[in-house]
Amino acid sequence: MPNDAGDTTTRTTTPQQRQATKLHIGWIMPPFVRELPVNAVDDEAAATQLHALVTDLLPDHPAEYQYRFALGLSAQLEPMAEADVIYAGLCPLEVDERPGLSTLVVSQVAHDAENETAALRKTRETLERKYPDDDFQSVELTCGTALLRVGTSSYVISAEWSVSGRELPVSQSQMQGYIPLPGTAEMLIFELTSQAGEDWDLHVELFREILNTVDWGTDLEIADYRTMRSAPSVPASVEPAEAVKKALYRCSSRLLDAVALRGRVGGPDSLAAITCEGCWGKGLRTPCSAKHVWHIDLVPGSALPAALSRVVAAFSDNGWESERGETGDAVRAWEVDISGNRLGHSFVLAVDVAAGRLTAEVASPCDRAVDAEPTGSVFG
Repeated sequence: MPNDAGDTTTRTTTPQQRQATKLHIGWIMPPFVRELPVNAVDDEAAATQLHALVTDLLPDHPAEYQYRFALGLSAQLEPMAEADVIYAGLCPLEVDERPGLSTLVVSQVAHDAENETAALRKTRETLERKYPDDDFQSVELTCGTALLRVGTSSYVISAEWSVSGRELPVSQSQMQGYIPLPGTAEMLIFELTSQAGEDWDLHVELFREILNTVDWGTDLEIADYRTMRSAPSVPASVEPAEAVKKALYRCSSRLLDAVALRGRVGGPDSLAAITCEGCWGKGLRTPCSAKHVWHIDLVPGSALPAALSRVVAAFSDNGWESERGETGDAVRAWEVDISGNRLGHSFVLAVDVAAGRLTAEVASPCDRAVDAEPTGSVFG
């Protein structure tokens, strides 16, 4: 989401008026990519921006050539708007004094699939029927799974818009990246087209790098990032919400019942707000979860391994998944839905046989996505 590369890159975001999803979407473009005015407020603004672009891109060409080139670009703006294009740019690259130009286009379109995986599958099936000779590849980008298509496209530039003043058939290489947006019925389509020929691989390499910068975030995640940047010091302690506390205490009570050990229970009030692992990995630092830590000591060491087994059996019967540590002295468990997706609470249970001690760390779900429900418990 954020870009700290200074003036060496250009951060591109989708215009709010064209964005139906609640996600804020962005990617990083190299500074030499020249943006086309697909989101200009009116024709006059578009013409002004095109004139500036063309005179900057083709400074040594005659005014007539610049004018026709600008007309050709202008003719593409309306079809782009009708095709839900949210960004377009020209990418000039020069290799061994051999100039080359490619076009980058990004569209944000709706799909009717039930989830992201189905959207990619249906898209691939449709494209394979339409372009049976093209190459298709599923790839893992920084933002998730995407579908790549590599092929060609052809069209005819009418004499009115052609730089030469004559009708011009065009055949060019094309690469597309299809990226479904999570939790929505929308998809991003990134498209690279060029007549670069022998330098096509260089344009493709750049295109893949751009795809790996695609990212998105919710309003809350953006606000968290801005808070973190404006106040980089360690945030003040935050008290978890009462509903979160009660839900954690209930989960700890269930865990205590499943452990079924005699001993001295300590730390029942040791509860703190934390940032979950997923949000921390995204660079977010404000609390989104809470953790309840407690222990049982003065337990006969021989009784501790059986306690771990009882917990695994009890929580597995209630739809939880778990895994044992390599040494067998710890258990990690988490709630899952009917599809096996992780949700809800989780805990880590560890035993120290020599010390006769069992320690539990119970964590609430991330409140950026899940709301805890208050219930009663023996802890509070």
